[in-house]
Amino acid sequence: MLQSVCNPIGRRLVNRLGIVRRCCYSTVPSQQHSRQQQQQTAATDSVPDDVTVLSKPVHQRSAQRKPFVKSLFLGVVDQELLTFPESLDREEQARLEKDRATISEMLATDEAKPGASSIGLFGLQGPLAHGGRQFTETEYAYVSELVADDHGKALLALEHNAIVQLITRHCSDTIKDTLLRQLCSGELVAAAALFETVCSRDSMFSTVAERDFASRKWLLNGSKVLIRHGATPHLLAVVASTKTVEKMNAVDNAMATFLVDTRTPGVEISDVQIGLQGIELVTVHFRQVEVSEDHVIGSESGGTQVLTQFLSSVRVQSSVVQVTLLRRILNALTSFCINTQTTSGNIKDIEVVREQLARMACTIYAAESLIYMTTSLMDDFENQDVDVEAAITKVFSAEQLVQFATLPLKLLGPHALASDSSFDSLLSDALKLYVGIESLDSVKFFIALAGLQYTGMQTYEVIKKDRNPAMNPSHVLSKLFEKTSIANPKKFADLQQFFHPSLDPAAHWIEYSIVRLKLATECVLSRHGAEVIDRHVELARLANIATMIYAMIASASRASRSYCIGLRHADQEIHLANMFGMEMSEKVRLLALELEKGPFISNDDNYNIVARNLFREKSYFYEHPITRNF
Repeated sequence: MLQSVCNPIGRRLVNRLGIVRRCCYSTVPSQQHSRQQQQQTAATDSVPDDVTVLSKPVHQRSAQRKPFVKSLFLGVVDQELLTFPESLDREEQARLEKDRATISEMLATDEAKPGASSIGLFGLQGPLAHGGRQFTETEYAYVSELVADDHGKALLALEHNAIVQLITRHCSDTIKDTLLRQLCSGELVAAAALFETVCSRDSMFSTVAERDFASRKWLLNGSKVLIRHGATPHLLAVVASTKTVEKMNAVDNAMATFLVDTRTPGVEISDVQIGLQGIELVTVHFRQVEVSEDHVIGSESGGTQVLTQFLSSVRVQSSVVQVTLLRRILNALTSFCINTQTTSGNIKDIEVVREQLARMACTIYAAESLIYMTTSLMDDFENQDVDVEAAITKVFSAEQLVQFATLPLKLLGPHALASDSSFDSLLSDALKLYVGIESLDSVKFFIALAGLQYTGMQTYEVIKKDRNPAMNPSHVLSKLFEKTSIANPKKFADLQQFFHPSLDPAAHWIEYSIVRLKLATECVLSRHGAEVIDRHVELARLANIATMIYAMIASASRASRSYCIGLRHADQEIHLANMFGMEMSEKVRLLALELEKGPFISNDDNYNIVARNLFREKSYFYEHPITRNF
């Protein structure tokens, strides 16, 4: 299964795929920051209703920058992006606070209870001309925190809004006029049909679209699987293959995204309960479904771009829901520990309890920082490459959610499942969110492969020499005398100057970790070359390193901003960011050393042997501990 997921992502999908340093002592603002300062000076906290509703200005974006996390694989840091972004100017912030208050009031009324459409959640990212609110990703993330407790409604709305954005960007005016107003009002509910249970060897997806040139339509055949979040969708964004493997080449795309009405002849929807208290796995069958050419999102050759934009938005916004649940679990645990005593004293005085709650607080802080740093990259720069950053945000939030959702069971035992406890329902909600509609392992493979491909394009000649040492003796000698290594990395950029001086420890650990990521990347590419796509364990390690480094940077950057502008509890944020950086840097060091050792010195190859024996015997085959043979 992992092989079938990884191969198309690695070989084809990956192949197509002005923030300033604003510390207290920064003296050279960028053009983006200068614009924000001017707007903040001119703006007031009072925003007229007619501006808010009818003529909201378009969010200004700067020119595209090089991808941030992908560059880290090369050991290159975009220093302009190290300062935590302030994506919204004062006028935008005031308008957003007003919109958030309005939606919060609506949520509190009885009129808002029947469904999300009654409060306009389905139109938050739609264009103003069609009844939407034209929210940026940062604005939407901030407002969606209000409904994140109802994760079914939140996930339905964020997926719907992502599709609305795709239609706004890529479809014709005719399609926009036909669909957008109904989508923004909630008359039509949209969902994505991306994932499949059956893999095809002949095409990227088992769902295939064939063009009928005579009728100028596409014929869609196949099946898709999606999780229904409380409502049956009326409109599906279906990703399908348009070419077989034999006809694929490096230039053309082999997929496209189609808008399909679920009432179209040939579309059949079946519901299957998969447990976890009501999650519904929906299977949609397409049998000779006719789709007109104007219902292709973008174009036949733009399928990868459309899919990347959709996944980036959904991954980041779903992380908001997961982090909100993490906060609920932490708050419930904190309250329980404060108000509960044992025979030996208060639970809050037990050291192991304090340690676990502190780790959870660090995780939530890092996840929040990742979300809003990534949304700012998406909002503030034109066509910014943020697919890896969005994937990291999703992986970090989902993995930490499951890890800490079981914390009440470990700390409290049977008390966590008592009838008067909320921990049982919180654990169930966490499992529902973790199930999702994509494998986290496949997302990790994408992170690693995207970084490796970006590195390979930049360092092709160096890698070629590493892989052929006999023909490049001088290159080998130069590598032997390098002064930096994974065990003893050397600083290269003095990153501490981009953070508040209180964060010097975190800056040092970030810099060492970036060096280790670069060296580990070179080591993996030199060892395996193009075959690295099949080294899943090493890819996962590399993805984990990149994830930790991005989380470290986001946390330190946020803490630095908080201290510089004088936010409440900023001194505690500094302490938290330094603590998080120290722990993550040690994990990065260990992972990088394992990558340097290789599969034969580490246990990777031994695990492969055990697994092959298990498959050969078709079950656990070891003899019982008390078995005798004499």
